[in-house]
Amino acid sequence: MNLTVANRSEVKEQLKSSIGSLMTKIKTASFTHKTDFGQFSCSIENFDQFGMLQRNFETSGESLHIPFSNSEHVVSMIFSLDGHSFFNDRYDPFKMRPSSQCLNFFKEYQCTNLLDDHAHQHDYAIFLRRPFYMDLISQYLESSEDRVPVMIARQQEFNTINDHIPSDAAVSGILSSMMHCPFQNEMREAFLREHIRALFVLQLYHFNQVVAEQPLRIDMELSSADREKLQGVKEYIDKNFLNPASLESLTRDFGLNEFKLKSGFKKMFDTSPIRYLQSKRLVFALSLLRDTNKSIKEISHEIGYSHAANFTNAFVKKFGRAPEKYRVK
Repeated sequence: MNLTVANRSEVKEQLKSSIGSLMTKIKTASFTHKTDFGQFSCSIENFDQFGMLQRNFETSGESLHIPFSNSEHVVSMIFSLDGHSFFNDRYDPFKMRPSSQCLNFFKEYQCTNLLDDHAHQHDYAIFLRRPFYMDLISQYLESSEDRVPVMIARQQEFNTINDHIPSDAAVSGILSSMMHCPFQNEMREAFLREHIRALFVLQLYHFNQVVAEQPLRIDMELSSADREKLQGVKEYIDKNFLNPASLESLTRDFGLNEFKLKSGFKKMFDTSPIRYLQSKRLVFALSLLRDTNKSIKEISHEIGYSHAANFTNAFVKKFGRAPEKYRVK
């Protein structure tokens, strides 16, 4: 159906709400909608100890960002089938390529499913609840010193979405059997459970080396002194964002080690110190574009970019349009 601008906006909000609610609740349900800017299909099959989510989204001329969340401890296995999957930050997203897989453990999360204006996302996600994954982990730990099951047993979060591990023939075969399961009711649940167990064991094998190379995530409690120092870092950047700054100089000047500077700043302000600095500089560049006659090359050099092309790329990522579009006519 063809939509007016007002109707399109209303339909998009309804889609965001309906699909987001479905992906948050993880209850058996399905949703399908077709409109002039895309086709959207989302289905969930839920059991006591595990759930399965299949998304098949295609947009045409409109972007759509769908927020969803989870408040329970889960192991998630996501398999991208024949499209790209993007999540969270539109400027620096978690992304999955076609025919790739990931294994994650989250205590909880707030997430956004990102669909750009010509997106195709077709993926299959499986969520394992604590009784299911701990039963498998306890058996696996008896004969393995692999890091992944140890981290899950210790409730240590990890995320492999950006590692782009391809789905091999064994994984693809199990997924195909699950999606074409011939059984119903109790037999269906038993069939799916055994296939999911096999998938989980395969992923423990595939992702152990990947996770072993990542630093352990440490939940850090910040002292009042650390918070005061990190607030000082932010205020320093606010006042001196045009001056060259490095992590080394900030750690030295404020008496913080690099880990505490990066992780503590992220915890307090939901961004890294370097990204915060870059954001301040780009906002200042926007004011120069609007209020002065300086060239784009001059502005890029003034805010610390050696090449105007790099400045333009960063500017477009932040504001969505090229610098020259913000010139006052």
